[in-house]
Amino acid sequence: MWAGNVRGPAIVPGTYQVRLTAGGKSQIQTFAVNKDPRLSTTPQDYERQLEVALQIHNKLNQTNEAVIEIRDIRKQLDAYAERVKDVKVVDAAKALNQKLTAVEEALYQTKNRASEDPLNYPIKLNNKLAALEGTVESSDDPPTAQTTEVYEGLASEVNAQLETLKKLVTTDLTAFNRLVHDQNVPAVILAEPKPREAGAR
Repeated sequence: MWAGNVRGPAIVPGTYQVRLTAGGKSQIQTFAVNKDPRLSTTPQDYERQLEVALQIHNKLNQTNEAVIEIRDIRKQLDAYAERVKDVKVVDAAKALNQKLTAVEEALYQTKNRASEDPLNYPIKLNNKLAALEGTVESSDDPPTAQTTEVYEGLASEVNAQLETLKKLVTTDLTAFNRLVHDQNVPAVILAEPKPREAGAR
């Protein structure tokens, strides 16, 4: 990530409990997270900051999960292209692979290998979201109107790519699986999504 991370938002000031379970026994300890007394930030300001940060973080999760899904499908398509002799199947696999790659490359900079690579290859949507979340959490102030405006623009771009991916999965991938039905090999299977809970760190 360039100027961004995937740690998740910080909790707001308040009273919390932590539970430790070991050997079938649990202990609970209460603790407080206090605000900097020099600041005039209100509880509502902190809540708004957390709300916006979680919104950005959840959209970042959707983006990264889409990249994982694309890579899983592409891996199976590559395997088809290698072992199936039918030219139609091979061509269809390559064509679908290219469409999926276009979505992946809009969401994620696939050329990054080292920390300074973004100097040569521009960051993509997932990195922009991560950087925006860092901006929201860079101070104790509530998010600005500009932050919300930037998020809405990025979210719209991400949603457009996610919609393209959805169409590729429901139409192109379905058509590809029908095509390989007579090849006596397993069709491309979507991995079961892992349950995620939105939360603060």
